[in-house]
Amino acid sequence: MKQLSVLLALLILLYLNACNVINPSEKIPTYIQIDSVQLLATNMAKHGSVNHKITDVWVYYNREILGPFELPARVPVLAEGHGELQILAGIYDNGLTVTRTKYPFYAVDTFSFTAAPAQVIKHTPKFTYRGLDTTATVSYLIEDFEQGNIFTKRYSNDTTMIRTDAAADKFEGDWCGKIFFKDSVDNAECITSTAYLIPPFKEAYMELNYKCDVPFEIATEISYQGSLVNSSILNFKATDKWTKVYVSLNGFSNTFQNGSFKFVIIASKPSTTAEATLLFDNFKIIYFN
Repeated sequence: MKQLSVLLALLILLYLNACNVINPSEKIPTYIQIDSVQLLATNMAKHGSVNHKITDVWVYYNREILGPFELPARVPVLAEGHGELQILAGIYDNGLTVTRTKYPFYAVDTFSFTAAPAQVIKHTPKFTYRGLDTTATVSYLIEDFEQGNIFTKRYSNDTTMIRTDAAADKFEGDWCGKIFFKDSVDNAECITSTAYLIPPFKEAYMELNYKCDVPFEIATEISYQGSLVNSSILNFKATDKWTKVYVSLNGFSNTFQNGSFKFVIIASKPSTTAEATLLFDNFKIIYFN
């Protein structure tokens, strides 16, 4: 009887050990809380405004991806001991929530921490524009309307974009661009006086801040193989609040290789509307060389 009891105890012990092997205890993550991010100025003469619309963070732990997270985010990290997060800024590509992507022109934020299972560690990623060191060669072409205005009217009977320093119009700085419609003036096509050479098969984006009473369109006029090609890029809805957008130019620079690009802002006023205003700031073309 005693031997049977010992055997039964051994069987129970083996069973419990087997359960531990089959159902091992789950690891408890350390949580990294990211409520907001910052975009820091490093050389504003080159990269311009640091106003941003970073909506997500793409998080890596020791260079292995954990995934994209919408802000504010609580990121679970199965970590042991000391480790490092690599955090990339995420945006709405072309202003669309369904096309979230990493923005290639913001540098990676790194954050070292020691694992603390079940604990919450707060971190605010700090991003900068790339290309201000030796790690990447980036061109920044900027119109912030502080010193001038590269937009001219395309057709003589159109209204044009002017500079304004009116307090009610400004976004940041002392000046912004303005298209104003009144009475019989109801069309505008404002084109950059500068043509941009954007290398193919490399990341290229347009950044823009805007506020407008009526919809508008951004298009491009491309000098390509001896011809002028006009192509629409993106349409924008009216908004009574200043908005920032990131517009991908990759498809155009790849399709029209070695072409030179001028950019056009196209808008019109409905005949039923007496007046309409469109405001713009921080127009940027950014690309890897």
